Amino acid sequence: MSVSPRIKRLRRNISRELGNNLSAAEEIIRTGERLVERIGKPTASSKIGLLFGQVQSGKTNNMLASLALAAEEGHKLFVILTSDNIWLYQQTIERVSSILPWFQTFGKEDWDSFSADEQDSELNNNGVILVATKNKDILPKLNELAVNKLDPNERAIIFDDEADQASLNTMTNSEQQELSQVNKEIVELREHFSSHVYIQVTATPQSLLLQNGYSGFKPDFTIKFDPGEGYVGGEHFFEEGSKGMKVFDDSEIDIIMGEDREALSGFAIPTGLRQAICTFLVGAASKLIREEGASYSFLCHVSHKKDDHKHLNTLIDGFIRRLSRILNQEEPSQELYDTGIFYLREAYSELNQTDDSLPDFSEVLEEIGINIPSTKIQLLISDNNQKTPSYNSPFNILIGGNKLSRGVTIKGLLVSYYGRTSQAPKVDTLLQHARMYGYRSSDVDAMRFYTSHSILDIFQSIYQSEKQLREVIETSNPDDVKALLLSRTSHSLLRPTRSNVVRLDSILFYKAGERYFPKYPLSENLSILDELLDDYKDESTLRQVPIKRLKEIINLTSHEKTEGGAWDKEAIKACFEYLENNYSKGYIYVSKNKNISYGARAMLSQSDYNIYETDGPTLIMYRYNCTVDKGWSEDDEPRWVPNLRFPDGNEYFMFTTTDTLDE
Repeated sequence: MSVSPRIKRLRRNISRELGNNLSAAEEIIRTGERLVERIGKPTASSKIGLLFGQVQSGKTNNMLASLALAAEEGHKLFVILTSDNIWLYQQTIERVSSILPWFQTFGKEDWDSFSADEQDSELNNNGVILVATKNKDILPKLNELAVNKLDPNERAIIFDDEADQASLNTMTNSEQQELSQVNKEIVELREHFSSHVYIQVTATPQSLLLQNGYSGFKPDFTIKFDPGEGYVGGEHFFEEGSKGMKVFDDSEIDIIMGEDREALSGFAIPTGLRQAICTFLVGAASKLIREEGASYSFLCHVSHKKDDHKHLNTLIDGFIRRLSRILNQEEPSQELYDTGIFYLREAYSELNQTDDSLPDFSEVLEEIGINIPSTKIQLLISDNNQKTPSYNSPFNILIGGNKLSRGVTIKGLLVSYYGRTSQAPKVDTLLQHARMYGYRSSDVDAMRFYTSHSILDIFQSIYQSEKQLREVIETSNPDDVKALLLSRTSHSLLRPTRSNVVRLDSILFYKAGERYFPKYPLSENLSILDELLDDYKDESTLRQVPIKRLKEIINLTSHEKTEGGAWDKEAIKACFEYLENNYSKGYIYVSKNKNISYGARAMLSQSDYNIYETDGPTLIMYRYNCTVDKGWSEDDEPRWVPNLRFPDGNEYFMFTTTDTLDE
């Protein structure tokens, strides 16, 4: 099969972006081919797809490769929606221009110059890419351009980068059933075209997978891609025994943000923060000596409040100044000098655990002393004039909040100090704060993530939940993933996403160690189940069986879909995707001739209720007699009814139904 000159150039451009890694570029193109196969031809109907990768794993490259390959199949009109972050928007424009220079690309500042004639010309040639931020003032202008200049019969492909952020309706549970502004504008853009493909691009699809089927934002299909060689992810920080994770006392952030924080200055700063800064300086200096790079970064994020970050700026600046005086022979106090050298030697010993080729300590001190006066401490908050980081100094310390999270790549990031906590931690939000993830294998020996004990507990739970999701998508049909496995931390319930973007009346919870059964079972597949369960009828105890058999049995049962019912067969089947992936066995117990009332709130006898194992799902199957004296109708037949107990543990499942129709 011949490859067009444009795709050859695409391969070269991506390879160059990845440090001349041709094999990684080819893997990205293969992912694009899988996505384009699901997109279909320009004459196909509308679709919603999910392009799912890990945080900082190259989603932009995969998105742009897919775009170029779709153009080869005849698609010519593309829209890229980015987060409402000027830094990320500019980053996207630059990447599009670098990787896909043969397309005509129009950023939001270029729309006035975009003409219908130009559109026709470009659509007949290479194609047009429109790039916009998801901003309530910008998107109406994009829709105005669409109405006036874009052919509604052209099948557009809309890539929504970080689609779980801002794009979803934040008024989902409102009685007025209105759409939030950004969501409304995206809906209007999609509806302008008689046919379109809406591709949601994210590393945190929790809110998308929990969308109600009628929202118009639940993906029809999922394309998952894996990171390439050199990717550093959660396993480096959150697996047991990881040396990349460093923990400080929970009280440290309270000290930094407390009423007495003004007493902190110079070397009088909390231990974890001091260790993090010193580890960064030693690690960066070592790499400068070995000529591995010219500029390195330290990220600090402790709060959503600007005043807290401003105080942190003062605190870190005072520490750096004191250390600079010591290393440049400007500190008269021998005690302070000895203390500063001790702190740096402590950091040197810490890094020596993961890097046994560190330069001599004296050489590291000299390098820090040369560069520390030019340390650039940058406060990146909304009311600051500096919009994006600068990497002009060998040592760059970035302090900020949300501007330093989702989608943003921080160059040369070695050490992160994270102290922001939440009463209701959300998987998608906190996972996007993991800016240390990415293609950083050359720096991994000096990378550290400092956080408190309680926040580490949350991050580890998030890492495990995200890992489970990826494994289930890997081992089953990605299009069938409809439930999420989440964890309870020791401090709080871990939530998948914001409650205002999912229909709360369509969410089902299944908890570890709890039992669930249908209140209104139907009689279906009676003879098949009679025969299948006959093997277990004489058992007085549990029988161990493959989990696949439990799934098969439950699949043969049926029930009325009543409002508010906890049992939903589709939800249970979705949960089994995780159970099969995590448990090697299940258990079954069968009992016939049961006289249970119609609509009974309890199903099991007391003795049967205590029949279960904790290390796998337990299924008890009752054969209801369904007699008139128990509230059943005369023509009701016997039926098999499942009662499922989830294994013990700290997990719970969430599932969104599609039965809740808008009134």
